[in-house]
Amino acid sequence: MSNILEKDFTSLPFPVTFVCRYQDKWSNLFLGDETPIPDPDAIPGQIVTNEDCWIVLTYLHLKRRNLNVKLSNRFLPGKICIASALDFGIRDQTFSSFVVGCRSDGPKPALCNVAIVQNQANVESKTDIFIPHWLQPGLIQRNSARGNRIENLVFKGSETNLYEAFRSPQFCQELENLGVKLQINGLQKNQPVEWHDYSEADLVLAVRDLTEKDALVKPASKLVNAWTAGVPALLGPEPAFQALQKSHLDYIEVKTPLEVFEAIRRLKQDPSLYQQMILNGQNRAKEFSTEQIALRWHEVLSTQVASLYSRWRQHSYPHRVADFTIRALNQKIAVRAADYHRHHGYRPVSGRWT
Repeated sequence: MSNILEKDFTSLPFPVTFVCRYQDKWSNLFLGDETPIPDPDAIPGQIVTNEDCWIVLTYLHLKRRNLNVKLSNRFLPGKICIASALDFGIRDQTFSSFVVGCRSDGPKPALCNVAIVQNQANVESKTDIFIPHWLQPGLIQRNSARGNRIENLVFKGSETNLYEAFRSPQFCQELENLGVKLQINGLQKNQPVEWHDYSEADLVLAVRDLTEKDALVKPASKLVNAWTAGVPALLGPEPAFQALQKSHLDYIEVKTPLEVFEAIRRLKQDPSLYQQMILNGQNRAKEFSTEQIALRWHEVLSTQVASLYSRWRQHSYPHRVADFTIRALNQKIAVRAADYHRHHGYRPVSGRWT
């Protein structure tokens, strides 16, 4: 744990409360103002859930920059409260607070006054604000001593999220014939999460068989983390990845095992291309550094959120209750729609309709 705080930012126009619903996991952060603020890079194994990634991590990064933010286990009346949209609902009756909900890859958070979205495609109104996901805390870059070796193809995430064709014995055997081994770094019982460690990774693989609608809520995190780690990526046709692509060096799009094999052979036969992808990625990663994302949060909280909050404060109590009633109805509709689109629609990777 580091006690060294980051560069100070100017104070926010209004104090902001981050709502942590799972206080027991982060009890050390509720001990008082004199408690040292942990360096997120020192505790990567603790930052796993949606609330960890969007609420606790954002709070830590902004608090370390001496901003006027606090952590609470409840919504504070009359205040700007930022919460994981997946971790509260209608029963919480949040109409007394100005709620900024971090959508993550869940349903449209209609209950919230403002939604923070991780995919530009989800910006549908002035109350939807795009902020890229934070980098994986404690990220360990690829060991440069590995040079141009391509031996480990790594998937960072739950095994069930990797398209089944890339988990089959046939796929793994063909990889071995190329001198490559598939490594899946997911959540495993009684074992630490290795999402942050790219030291032995030579290529990143990320292909999910999502419906087109479901893909629209996913972030570009796997690409940005790969860039930062100095590891070329083989990625599925997801909108978040495609929106960031500026050249063929950013990543290689794949949908089938054959395309993966072809990409590996090409990179093995052309070490200069492999190195160019590494250098390009490290340059692109500068756009998504922790400092850049912190600046983005500061900008959003100081401008759009502050402006909308100022207007909200002028509303009467009955107006807020009535508005919440409408939001609650829309929330139920949004949850049903998200569930439907997650299971029904065209899936570009497999080419299926479900």
